[in-house]
Amino acid sequence: MTFGARLVHHRRLAGLSQEELSARSGVSVRAISDMERGRARSPQRRTTEALLDALGLDEPSRDELRRLARAGRARPVRSLPVYVADLVGRGAELDAIASARGGLVVAHGAAGTGKTSLAVRAAHLLEERYPDGQLFVELDGPAPPLERLLKDLGVSAEHVPEDVHGQTRLYRSLVEGKRLLLVLDNARTKEEVRTLRADPGCLTVVTSRHRLAGLSCATWLRLGGLAEDAAVELLTSIIGAARAAEDPAAARELVELCGRSPLAVRIAGNRLASRPRWPVRHLVEQIEERRLAALTAGDLDVRGAFEVSLAHLPETARLVFRRLGLLVGTDVTPDLAAVLAGIGVGEALQALEELADVSLLEPDGNGYSIHSLVQTFANGLIDATDDDAHRAMIAWLLETAVAAGVLFGQTGDARRVGPRGTPFTDIQAARRWLDAHRDLLLETIERAQSMDMHDDVARAVIALSHYAAVEPGLVWERVYRAALASTRQPWQEIVVLAQLGWVLFDIADRSGPALEVLTRAVQLAESSGETGHLGWVRLIASAAHSGLGQDEEAERVCLKAIESMRESQDVHYARSVLGVLWRRTNRAEAAVVVHEEVAREQRAYARTAYELSALGRTLGWLGLALIDANRPDDAVEVLTEAEAVYVRAQMTSWRAQVLVHRAEAHRAAGRIAESDEDLARALALSA
Repeated sequence: MTFGARLVHHRRLAGLSQEELSARSGVSVRAISDMERGRARSPQRRTTEALLDALGLDEPSRDELRRLARAGRARPVRSLPVYVADLVGRGAELDAIASARGGLVVAHGAAGTGKTSLAVRAAHLLEERYPDGQLFVELDGPAPPLERLLKDLGVSAEHVPEDVHGQTRLYRSLVEGKRLLLVLDNARTKEEVRTLRADPGCLTVVTSRHRLAGLSCATWLRLGGLAEDAAVELLTSIIGAARAAEDPAAARELVELCGRSPLAVRIAGNRLASRPRWPVRHLVEQIEERRLAALTAGDLDVRGAFEVSLAHLPETARLVFRRLGLLVGTDVTPDLAAVLAGIGVGEALQALEELADVSLLEPDGNGYSIHSLVQTFANGLIDATDDDAHRAMIAWLLETAVAAGVLFGQTGDARRVGPRGTPFTDIQAARRWLDAHRDLLLETIERAQSMDMHDDVARAVIALSHYAAVEPGLVWERVYRAALASTRQPWQEIVVLAQLGWVLFDIADRSGPALEVLTRAVQLAESSGETGHLGWVRLIASAAHSGLGQDEEAERVCLKAIESMRESQDVHYARSVLGVLWRRTNRAEAAVVVHEEVAREQRAYARTAYELSALGRTLGWLGLALIDANRPDDAVEVLTEAEAVYVRAQMTSWRAQVLVHRAEAHRAAGRIAESDEDLARALALSA
């Protein structure tokens, strides 16, 4: 005798229909029908008690039905795979799933980030919290998900309804009131999840390459690459601690080449484990040469995982993705994607969103970024039809650099470079773009030169001269040396040589080589008649002479530079440099006078980034001259003004330098606490 059969018996004795029993008990007609027909053999305790009360049974009959309900109640159902023993670096995500306390969790991310391993481990850890069972369903598996779930819940094949609606109703009746944990692996659509998610009181953990935005009451967990230490820990768990310790630097290089992707690190580890004589360094060298081809081990394949993500995307998204293989760096905006694909910006944005939705791209504050392994995969799809797109991208990058660079100011013959468009509405946007692309400039130049785009290179580098002063760094020496090969006109070569001389003197502190470069520029200017930048060449040369201790020659060349300047603003700056030379030759009072005159003139017009930077440098030099003239209080006042100017110009490194000088002024005045405070602030800005 079963619970369902006895329920039918007592209902009929009571003269009740299923509908009437439902009305009395509060149990749905569907649930009563499923119990009577044997589809649901294990009603929950509260459901059983509600039916007993509604039927008005005596105590012996109640005990019998309770016993039959318990006997029909199946053991907890478990269809989980064995969890991955070496899951690492996902403690925060496991805690987030554990704290969900029922409902819905969506773990989404790129192929190979360990979404399934995370979900399965969480399900095993939460066994006791969900005593009615833990179910795992591969949504892209061979069997329809509902049929698989019904089978796992104990429904025999002959009792599974043929239509999906019937299967759904039966599934809902079976999970009603239970405490289950359900893992839905590799979901593609929100509809799949809405159909299959378990009832409240249960927990449904979904894994997907898609974010599946729009699901209600969900917790989203995005899985990316592992932290470096966790990635090394994963590699070590596969190849052994002793082997990893033989060359720890190679182990770290290896996980970085794998992009710290759990799948890629696991493949690399398996390859090493199956080749015990290989040093870790050998696999590093293989991956550097062959990248994705080297990341295959058995049935694990990084390329295959990416192909699955790409396969179902629209044609435009696939085109954009392929051409991201041409990208300089790893960041892309809709504007750049539009150039690469030859489509509108709106279409490009849609394509980038679709790629981000399957985790082939990652949205960030500046647009989107592409993982290095994913970019390698995209690059492997490039063919000859993409050559024009490559050229268009490089031209766009260099022209955008021109448009951004000229906003920082121009001097001498650099004014001959003007933007061909206006992609930036303000200097802040231009600066953000340049900050993001500065370290990619050398690669951009080299690619442009390989396509004979020399005029584009020269224009861009010349336009960036004042941005380089705002953001100094040794990278500029490599940039200007590379750009010399692209100068085709004397004036271009003169400007680039001047910038290279400035970098060698002011950033690299190599006055001798700087003077050699600048002398070459002077000779070229005099022989070609292109003297529009000669004043600036001589001004930088005067500073280089000073750096070599050639004070008289420095002053003589500086005076010639002032005579050669063609713009009043340039003359002001050159006069201020003359004041620096005077201070260095113990003429502090004369230096103070000239700096005060120049600062007064510059304050009247300083508005642009270049004008503000020039005023800031003059005020800084004036502050140093005032210290030397034994006027530390006046120096503090002037240097405070200089700091405010650099704040307006957003020149952090120069602001830090001014704070160091002001600390010197405070110390000269005996204010040690104020001096230490300025030094601490300067250190914080330089960090």
